[in-house]
Amino acid sequence: MKIKITSGESAAVVNTEGAQLNSLKKDGREYLWQGDPSYWAGQAPVCFPIVGVLPDGEASAFGKQCVMKRHGVARINPFEVLEKHSNSVTFIQKSSDETRAQYPFDYELKIKYTINGNTVTNEYIITNTGEDKMPFVIGGHPAFNCPVDGGENFEDYKVVFDRPISKACLRPDHHTGLVDPEKKYDIMAGGDTLQLRHELFEENDALIFEDCASKSVTLIGKNERGIRIDFQDMSNLLIWSAVGNAPFVALEPWTGISSCLDEDGIFEHKRGMTVLSPDETISFKFKITMI
Repeated sequence: MKIKITSGESAAVVNTEGAQLNSLKKDGREYLWQGDPSYWAGQAPVCFPIVGVLPDGEASAFGKQCVMKRHGVARINPFEVLEKHSNSVTFIQKSSDETRAQYPFDYELKIKYTINGNTVTNEYIITNTGEDKMPFVIGGHPAFNCPVDGGENFEDYKVVFDRPISKACLRPDHHTGLVDPEKKYDIMAGGDTLQLRHELFEENDALIFEDCASKSVTLIGKNERGIRIDFQDMSNLLIWSAVGNAPFVALEPWTGISSCLDEDGIFEHKRGMTVLSPDETISFKFKITMI
């Protein structure tokens, strides 16, 4: 079921399937990637309780075996609508036999979308409803049309950080999804602007800005249209586009990153892990503003 929320001339459409965004429009212009299996069929999946992959799809979490595919269990299990208003909607997913078979912990995940003006706030509220400590990471994976307007090209766009980036980024392997932390890519060279070009994503996968000093980035084209992501609650930002000259860019705020080659296979030891005690709740937010 698709649900539309509005604010003035701006609107978002969200889907109970995966509790993910399906559309972001301002003045009738579509900003969100609409999915195309010839490039990538996804749009904006929510990644929980992992982002990226586990080595061979497996890990041990406080002695329990986890077996999960890329980006975890939330996006492939049912959500229900908890609350709906004209400008907001909240979805809820509770652990089930299906989720526990892959991720053996009890949880409640609420995903709330609120639109005010041209800005959509994405909020993830996670509660440990079990009796054991619960480790997880969470992240958004929204992809945006690039170009937004006709008459533009992918290369007319740039990603501008709100401050210079001096730390070299990491990149996952195209085939395994695993990250070699010894391989650093000084893409930014101390600057604040990444000029987009398809070649960035052909030989290597996403750009991972781990412990990102910037907390706001703007994807902007020559017509001065695009989107801004503000991600104060998230430690990391990924920038990704699919191979084959895909006409989109994903800007992904994550609390952790994909598994690294120097990690020991213990889930709770992974980079960026959050561990909740029983009955504990935590929330993370990021904002998407249409320009």
